[in-house]
Amino acid sequence: MASKFKFPDSKARSPNKPAVFCTAERVLKIYNQEHEKPAVKISKKVREWFFKTAHEKGWSGIHFIPEVQSQHGAGCMLWVEQDQSNIQVTAAVLVLASGSAE
Repeated sequence: MASKFKFPDSKARSPNKPAVFCTAERVLKIYNQEHEKPAVKISKKVREWFFKTAHEKGWSGIHFIPEVQSQHGAGCMLWVEQDQSNIQVTAAVLVLASGSAE
């Protein structure tokens, strides 16, 4: 049986839209497709698996977000860092570099 729910594709993001929100329902459906014992809530085990899988699939940022009233897991924000130019000015030199600042 083919997977009905695909893990969000980090390569489909653009500089204008680097992030997506994956609802709790979708996180659980993706998790349950990959595991024999289904989960009914976003537990620590589900978060750890989703976090590890997201990094393996190219996502640079993963953050689980609670629902405002219940504080139960509302879902997960995923984002990719886009290449950016960094400008560093020293006393006599202007350095332009591509990538992240250190």
